[in-house]
This record gives sequence, C-alpha cells and structure tokens, in this order.
Amino acid sequence: MKRYALATVLVVSLSACANPGPLNLATSDSAEVMAAALVELVTEDNTFGGGPPPFTLYLIEDRTNPAAGDALVDESRGSRKLTGTERQVIEGAIEVYGPVQWISDPSDWYTDELAPTEVGSVILGVGEATFSGDTALVPVSLWCGSLCGTWFTYKLERIDAVWQVTGIEGPVAIS
Repeated sequence: MKRYALATVLVVSLSACANPGPLNLATSDSAEVMAAALVELVTEDNTFGGGPPPFTLYLIEDRTNPAAGDALVDESRGSRKLTGTERQVIEGAIEVYGPVQWISDPSDWYTDELAPTEVGSVILGVGEATFSGDTALVPVSLWCGSLCGTWFTYKLERIDAVWQVTGIEGPVAIS
C-alpha cells in the first residue's frame, strides 16, 4: 500500500512539474529517496503513534541539514541548497498531508521555550542521501516542540523501481 501511494505521489508530483523543464536525472534518485524518507517520517515515525499525521503545516528546511540524522552533530558543518528537482518531488510528496512552506532557518520558527511559532506545525530536515547500488541512507529530523522531536537515518532500497524505506540505520534520538 505505502509503495503504491508513494509511487502515485511521485508520478503526480513529477507530472505537475512539467512546465519547469526536464527532470534533472542527476538528482532524481536523491529527490526520490529524500521524499520517501520524509513521507515515512511524517506518516509512521512522527512520535505520535498510529493514525494520520497530526500536523497542520509542514515547514521544510530548504537546505540539507548535517544534523538531520543526529541531534548532536554541529549544524554549521556544511550543507547545500536543495535542488529544484529535490524541492519539487519532496513538496509533491508532503503536500498530500497538508500545506508546505520552505524555510531557511528553523530557529525562526520556534520560540525561546522551543515551542513552534505556528501551532500544529512541524519542522522537517533532511540530510545528504548516500547511495550504494540499490540502497540509500537518508538522515531525517522532525521537530514540533521541546518534547517532540526525532533524529535518525532511514535505509531505503530500490524495489521494483521504487525507493522504499526498509529500516533505520544507526543511532536514534528522541526528545
């Protein structure tokens, strides 16, 4: 079911983006694994248990976040702007669950008490995807308050031409 839904979302989002020009094949795998990882994060590992995602606004960092998979990593370690293809595919996959807004600095979106400035919002971060054949690792983070956050790395595999989350690799941090 998840594989079908994600494949549909990716097809729909890529079809909807026909006007911006051809898909950059150099980043399409990166875009697809990032989108699949973020969908899994908001639908399955959102820290709220079962049921639909509880968020009303998805604030997504517009850069790769070096601390996405590990809350203890120095975020100033280096990042890059997400490509247009990555942003299009990620937004198409996430907007199914609610409005998406791209943000540059996550700290602009939470108070001194670490509460979101927008009630019901979640800040999503994604790190640089790494590939080894038909396997990828994608660091992710979710932040929705001082006691509402998680950081870890998803393992994805290309199965029947679709990237699917198959597990979590390495440490997991939860607040």
